[in-house]
Amino acid sequence: MTTSRPRRGRPRASSREALEEIAFEMLLRDGYEATTLQAIMTAGGVGRSTLFRYFGSKAGIVWGEFDRAVERLREALYGAGDVPVMTAVRSAVVRSTRLSQAAAPDSWLDRFRVLDRDPALIAETAAHWRVWAETVSRYAGERTGLAAGGPVPAAIGGAVQAAYVAVLRRWAEADEEVDVDELDIALRPVTDAFQTVLDGTTRG
Repeated sequence: MTTSRPRRGRPRASSREALEEIAFEMLLRDGYEATTLQAIMTAGGVGRSTLFRYFGSKAGIVWGEFDRAVERLREALYGAGDVPVMTAVRSAVVRSTRLSQAAAPDSWLDRFRVLDRDPALIAETAAHWRVWAETVSRYAGERTGLAAGGPVPAAIGGAVQAAYVAVLRRWAEADEEVDVDELDIALRPVTDAFQTVLDGTTRG
């Protein structure tokens, strides 16, 4: 994790990813409310038109990649093929995380740190994680014929999301190189337990 103040004379951010990295350094250090768009533009050496072309707003910097991560999760779920439901869920979470890491290798964990720790973002963070969990619940419901908002699919979405956040927090606190393969191991007890529940529900 890099939380130092942007260097004097830092070169212009040449891409969306580079500007995003700079922005999350500042958000992590100074907080969401104290970090202005002007400060991000100055640190990144870009103009207003460039920043707004990439993100649209300060909220777009924070939530744009999260929304793309949810879409990656959705695509991974529905592309998992004919495997047990919870195997598909576990593999989709791992795959979407790997893609998110590849999309922003230098800032993806800083993004989680900001969303998880900044008091100004608590309500919105909870709402976005609810969408993430509901994506899993909806998939589980469609695969099993159960209502997505019913107890079992809703419990699956909530439990998998909680387990995922627990792993992300451990990675964020360790501040060391992340091995995404560990995620598969960490999620397996949760997904295996729910597969047993689903097998019993189907037999019933």
